[in-house]
Amino acid sequence: MVQITAGEHMNLKCMWISNGKIKLAVTTERGPRAIFFAWQNGPNLLAELPNAVIDSANGPYYLLGGHRLWHAPEWSVRTYWPETQILKTETGAHGVCVQVPPDGSAIAKELSFEMDTQAAKVVVTHTLRNTGLWTVELAPWAITQCVLGGVVLLPQPDKPSDEEGLLPSQRYSFWPYTKLTDGRIALGDRMTLVHTRPAPPTKLGYFNTHGWIGYWLNGTLFTKHFTPALHAPYPDFGCNAECYQNEAFVELETLGPLTHLPPNASVTHVEIWELRDGIDKPDNEAKALELAQKLGL
Repeated sequence: MVQITAGEHMNLKCMWISNGKIKLAVTTERGPRAIFFAWQNGPNLLAELPNAVIDSANGPYYLLGGHRLWHAPEWSVRTYWPETQILKTETGAHGVCVQVPPDGSAIAKELSFEMDTQAAKVVVTHTLRNTGLWTVELAPWAITQCVLGGVVLLPQPDKPSDEEGLLPSQRYSFWPYTKLTDGRIALGDRMTLVHTRPAPPTKLGYFNTHGWIGYWLNGTLFTKHFTPALHAPYPDFGCNAECYQNEAFVELETLGPLTHLPPNASVTHVEIWELRDGIDKPDNEAKALELAQKLGL
């Protein structure tokens, strides 16, 4: 049974969603954000960043932490638009839907969280709507900020891209501030690991054909599942999965394909979140692959 109650977290008004096994908090005044996600009696897996701010030409953008919806490609003029609009919240039997009016680029955002009645699972639907007068090219961008100290799992393609195996089958994108010798990044043949700890920013992205990425922290495995569009264009040199970290948090990011969104049209990107407990640390590629196989990922 799913219970939904009004409350607060980090001095922010929110709706708490719980099924007795897991709990989730979704903001109702700022954001929107999911600012808490954990086992029923466990610590927050999501980073709490009430004072983290990005300065932009439009004013300060407060990250807050947790999970948010952006649209790619990243561009400071439209990406860091201050979230000062009044939110509209709708409560259903199993979750909450939060809508925010259009920002300066005429894009309205909607985040919907539907919790399973028994399992440690949440369906998160991200919707972008073009309320402007012209077609806009964009991609839904789902970003989850987590606390540091764990290991990110990024499954790699395990099949050739052509029958003869003559064409490339893997690609990575690295950002200008990323050092290729960064010891936190362990590139693997079938599973790349990102070990998280406080350090200068780094980011990598790639095209994920498996449709999931994961984060292990203190015995819990958090996975985000999505559906890759195998033949569609994606931002950032073709990335549908990205990982960023710095001194304060790590981000697990998935993206939908680039879309030419006409006026009054919308596009959605769906993630399925799952938690699993009692998981040994996958601190190398072999252990990570064994874990993925064991769990059927």
